[in-house]
Amino acid sequence: MDVTSTTSVTRTTSNDKVVSNPNAQLKSQDFMKLFLTELQYQDPTKPMDNEQMLQETSQMTQLQTNDELKKSLNQLVSQMNSSTQFSSISMIGKIANTGKDSVLVTDEANSPHNVDFDLYFGNSYKSGTIKITDRNGDVVKTIDLKSGDKGVKSFEWDGKDSNGKYVDDGTYKITADYTTTNNESKTTKLGLYPVSSVKFDKGEAYVKLGNNYVKLSDIKEVEG
Repeated sequence: MDVTSTTSVTRTTSNDKVVSNPNAQLKSQDFMKLFLTELQYQDPTKPMDNEQMLQETSQMTQLQTNDELKKSLNQLVSQMNSSTQFSSISMIGKIANTGKDSVLVTDEANSPHNVDFDLYFGNSYKSGTIKITDRNGDVVKTIDLKSGDKGVKSFEWDGKDSNGKYVDDGTYKITADYTTTNNESKTTKLGLYPVSSVKFDKGEAYVKLGNNYVKLSDIKEVEG
């Protein structure tokens, strides 16, 4: 660990030899050289007093301890990064939840845009219903599901309610209830997807959920 001052460190010996540090930084090795140089050129008739020597050796010990601590912390960070990368790879095939189960609807120049969204179905299904609810929990729109295979499916909502009117701007939660080909009742929701792959960009891990990559830090929960 470097010790930084607002001014450079300069010592003048009795023989007018100057030891300076133009960068105003001292590492433990630099401190040792400076300390030994000071001992070498001190006036024999006026040796450094014990209190000053103890103070400087204490500073040197502290610098050495700080250097060792810095190395240990760097090793710990490296190990944690490796552990994080390994854990993200082990997520492939598991179900991850981003915690974002809503879409945002906005009206730009009185021309609402269609809302595209993906839902994951853990089983093949023969029927079902997608429910779109507002912030009060009221269902504003239902979309019937036809039969489909297991996997991530893409859908489009025109931003209109069941009466054909455009909904107000805001966030809307999307869920789906469906019946599997084995006649089991299941539920799924926006933001719940299997992890299909992992990539690393500038040391940060991203996982692919549905058709998009998200940061590993955005994952709220992982199911086995």
